[in-house]
Amino acid sequence: MILFPEQWDGFLRGVGYDGIAACERAEVFAKRNEAKMSGDGCVPPASAADGFRVTVVTTGGEPRDATASARAVIVPKCTFEPPGAEELEPETEPTEPGGEPEPEPIAGLTCDDEAWTIDPDDPALPSASDLFTVRLAGDE
Repeated sequence: MILFPEQWDGFLRGVGYDGIAACERAEVFAKRNEAKMSGDGCVPPASAADGFRVTVVTTGGEPRDATASARAVIVPKCTFEPPGAEELEPETEPTEPGGEPEPEPIAGLTCDDEAWTIDPDDPALPSASDLFTVRLAGDE
C-alpha cells in the first residue's frame, strides 16, 4: 500500500481496516490487563464511526470477576492530499539505461500539523499512534 498513495485517504479514514487483526490486538491488550474477552468479545464496527465494541471479564484472582463493555472509536489524526495525477505517472525516461525510473518521494501526509515525506526506497512511516487516536465512547 505504501507505493499506492491514492489508497491512503481511505485508510486514514478507516475504510478497509482489518477488523480481525484489530480484535486480536484488543484481546492481547485485555490479557495484559488481567482480563479476557467475554460474551460477544470484540465486535468490529459496520463503519469506522460506529467503533469497536469489546466486552471483557477480569482474570486477576479477585473474589468476584468483573465484566465491562466499552465502545472504542478510532479517530484519524492525519490528512492526505494526494499528488496530482500527473505526479503519479512514472517518468517516461528511465534514470539508467534499461532500468526502472526512481520512485519519487511521496508528500502530502500531515499528522497533527507535522508534514511527512515518505521515501519509497527506505520508508520511515508514522506509527499507529501518529496516525490515529482511540476514543472511548461508551457502550450503547
